[in-house]
Amino acid sequence: MKIIIVGASFAGMSAALECHQIYPEAQIVLMDKEKEVGFFPNVFNWQLKGELKQIEEARSELWGQVQQTRIDVRLETRFVRLDADNQVLIVEQGEQVLEEAYDVLILAMGAKQVWEVEDKALHERILSSKYFLDAQKSWEKIRAAQSVIIIGGGQIGLESADALSQLPLSLTLFEAETTPLAKYVDADLMAGIEEELKKRQIDVHTAEIVENISLSPSGNKVQVDTLKGSYEADYLLLATNFQPNTDIVGGILECNPDKTIIVDDYLETSQPNIFAIGDLIQLPFAFFGKAYLPLINHAILTGRLVAYNLLKKRRPLQEVQRIVSSHLFGYNITSVGLTERQAQLWTDVDTVVLQAPFSQWEIDELTFKLIVQKSDGRLLGGQLISTSRYIHQMNILSLAISNGMTAQDMVEQSWLCLPRYTNLVPIVAEACQLYLHRQEEESAHED
Repeated sequence: MKIIIVGASFAGMSAALECHQIYPEAQIVLMDKEKEVGFFPNVFNWQLKGELKQIEEARSELWGQVQQTRIDVRLETRFVRLDADNQVLIVEQGEQVLEEAYDVLILAMGAKQVWEVEDKALHERILSSKYFLDAQKSWEKIRAAQSVIIIGGGQIGLESADALSQLPLSLTLFEAETTPLAKYVDADLMAGIEEELKKRQIDVHTAEIVENISLSPSGNKVQVDTLKGSYEADYLLLATNFQPNTDIVGGILECNPDKTIIVDDYLETSQPNIFAIGDLIQLPFAFFGKAYLPLINHAILTGRLVAYNLLKKRRPLQEVQRIVSSHLFGYNITSVGLTERQAQLWTDVDTVVLQAPFSQWEIDELTFKLIVQKSDGRLLGGQLISTSRYIHQMNILSLAISNGMTAQDMVEQSWLCLPRYTNLVPIVAEACQLYLHRQEEESAHED
């Protein structure tokens, strides 16, 4: 059996490694158009912060594992065309055009930013860290810069703003939503982050949509136009939403309106023996049915899962939870499941917010928000902002949400988690207890 995997990022590497384990006799080809692969997209920001002693520290250990196998890795190999009827892939290697037959094809080409820039002169004024070589070019550009505009105040935009603020730069940030991080953190928890943005003199423009990007009249700067004005800077950093790299298969495989590839529960596309994973697909998500969630942990999850379904459909894709974590401006931020604003679109919602310097747990500063379904207390989401390093323990809340647990369940069963997770579970349990106590008071008042 010959398995070809297109895309050697987190999804593709995970799929290749899992296939290598399950099908030891198979020929596995892992190809990518880039010269260097396996690096985290944060490499540029880590360099700015001086957090890397050597560049290899920014490369995923998945790459090292791939190199220790017999997997046939072909870099600088560009996917040109797919002949699904004859199960043939047409690729370019340098000036050569080659045909590669496959028994199974796994597509893992990842995503690109929505805003595409074709003007080469303008492109030179844009900073990017999506691919390793782009990050290195951006690293060279920024050394001579005096001003940077960032479009997008989500996770990528704020992480970039945090890193760039280490340098003597004039920074301007545009966000279409009314607050930064709006997709992951509710506005009532953003006070600390917004204060840090002011302290670092970052000029933040919320609820302001960028209409056009061009070179300035002088030609040596980039110009950003909104309905409120025009702004110039030496360089522009795009931190906008992503869309899947599916243009090349759009007329061959069935796709959704957002250009994600439609797959069944076993990650197979509309064409037999062709599978899609990672940032190319939507995932089952609570209340939304399916949603586009381009996250590294989801890429690895689908990469591993697809390997079990190549010959026989054995392991269906289960509902996932969104977990987003960042370290921004001295705060550790983790968002799990739905925000309050998202949950309100689907159901009646109640929330509990805890704020305390929980000194007995050696937490300097902490704000925790729990989102529950008001009718039955079902856990829907949670957000944790803290100066401590306990954000990874939000996995417990994620597991509880995935299992459909209620606040009552968490209070009754949290003791099972205490031996290992003493630093956070009591906070989650306390929030659940406060919610239940409030419900009891409301019920008593109605009686």
